[in-house]
Amino acid sequence: MLREHRERQKKLLPLFSPELRPTRMAFAKGLWDIFLVFTVVFWISISFLYGAGYDTIRHIKDATLIFRNFDDSPAATNLSSMIVTAFEDPAVPLLKDYTGSSRYDSVSAIKDAVWKGDAWGAIIVNNGFGTNLDRALTEGAVYNATSAVTLVTEESRHYFKVMMVNKAAAGVLTGLEGAFAEQTFARLLSADGASVASVIDQANAEALITPFSFATDNVAPYHFDMSMYILSVTLSLCMVIGSFIPSNTWKSIKELFFNKV
Repeated sequence: MLREHRERQKKLLPLFSPELRPTRMAFAKGLWDIFLVFTVVFWISISFLYGAGYDTIRHIKDATLIFRNFDDSPAATNLSSMIVTAFEDPAVPLLKDYTGSSRYDSVSAIKDAVWKGDAWGAIIVNNGFGTNLDRALTEGAVYNATSAVTLVTEESRHYFKVMMVNKAAAGVLTGLEGAFAEQTFARLLSADGASVASVIDQANAEALITPFSFATDNVAPYHFDMSMYILSVTLSLCMVIGSFIPSNTWKSIKELFFNKV
C-alpha cells in the first residue's frame, strides 16, 4: 500500500506547473470574488444599516464626554457656561462637568480616562486661555485660537459611534465660535472710553474674529485611525482562510486514512 501511494505521489504535478495554470487562475478568481463580496458588498450593506436604520438621536446620550475648565478667568468661565448649555441639546452626547471636582483633576488623568474607555471623549478648556486672549485683545499679542480648547478623542473603539460622537462634539464647539466672538466684542465695547475703532486698533485681528477654537487630540495609537479599514481586511482574510481550511484539510487526509484501508 505504501509503495502504491509513493507511485501515485510521483505522478502528482507541482503546484506551479504549466498544466495547472488554468486551475490556479480559477482559484485566484474565486479568492478575488470572495474578497469583493466580503469587503465591498459587506461594507456597503453596513453603511446602509448605520446610515438609514441607525437612530443617532436615540443613542447619542449613551455616549459620555468629560468636561473640565482648567482656567479661572472670566472669559473661560463664560465659555464653559456656553459649552455646558449647548450640550443640553438632546441631539448631542451627554456632557459631564468635572470642573472643581477632585476627579479628573489633570489633563493627563482625563486623557487616561478616555483611553481606558471611561468616556467617549473629553472637552478641556486649557489653562492660560483667558490670559492669552486678554493680551491678544488689549495688546495685540500673537494668539493661537486652537490652544483655547482641546477635544480629546479615542478612535480605536466602535468606529461608527466614535465618528458620530466626534462629529457632534466638534459641531457644537464650531457653532459656539461665532457666538463667543460676539460676546467678547460686546465686552470690549462696554469698557470705559472704548469704541469700535479703538477696539479694532489695539486688538489682534485674528483673536478678535476667532477668540476661541479647538484642537483635536486622538489619544489612541496612530494606526487605530485606520481601524475600520483594518477590520474589513482582517475579517475578509479570516473568512477566506476559514472557508478553505476545512476542505483542504479533508482533501489531504481522506486518501491516506479513508480511501485505502
